[in-house]
Amino acid sequence: MSVRFPSVRMPALLTLAALSGCAGNAPELQSLSVQPASPNPPAVAAIPSGEAPAGKVIPGAIGSATEIYSRLARGAMSCWFTVGGPLKKDYIFHAKADAPSRGGKAEVAIHERDSTQANPRGPKAYVVVIEPTGESSATLAVENRKMPDAFASAMTDDITRWARGTDGCATNSTVAGWLPAPPETAHAAPPAKKPQTQAKVKAAQAKPARQP
Repeated sequence: MSVRFPSVRMPALLTLAALSGCAGNAPELQSLSVQPASPNPPAVAAIPSGEAPAGKVIPGAIGSATEIYSRLARGAMSCWFTVGGPLKKDYIFHAKADAPSRGGKAEVAIHERDSTQANPRGPKAYVVVIEPTGESSATLAVENRKMPDAFASAMTDDITRWARGTDGCATNSTVAGWLPAPPETAHAAPPAKKPQTQAKVKAAQAKPARQP
């Protein structure tokens, strides 16, 4: 007499089929699990090339980032930080710039002067960022952080002029104390006569008068 076990063999066959199906899909599921979300993940620390820096953008800048930086630094040192310049006493000029071969990106910072510290360079009061956008072009932006509004406005005017290729200091301004103080001109005075010694005075008095 033969004995049938339909209830046992059929579930076993179904289980084997299911397992073989899962094994066939396993490599596909694994490849999906490690697929990166984006082939080019964004760089967090670097500023993307061509992106305008933060702050107020100065339009019309002429030349490469290195050329603009050179004009700006030259103007700042000869107008703002010269003897009698408006920023000479209370502020410090500090700049850092990449080599031209690396694009010439630069940052110019005007720091408050803190004479109580060994390094008197205090907080940044005004910042200029020059970002290259090509071999002969760049974007320039300024940011006022702690500079008095009147001085910041005058600085922006100067930077705009320098960025567009014009050198030199401002010749007129409505901001009190902004134009560099003119050097003191010493009035030519006749040299003082050296006082005669007592011996020379006595000799002159003892010398007989010439006869006519």
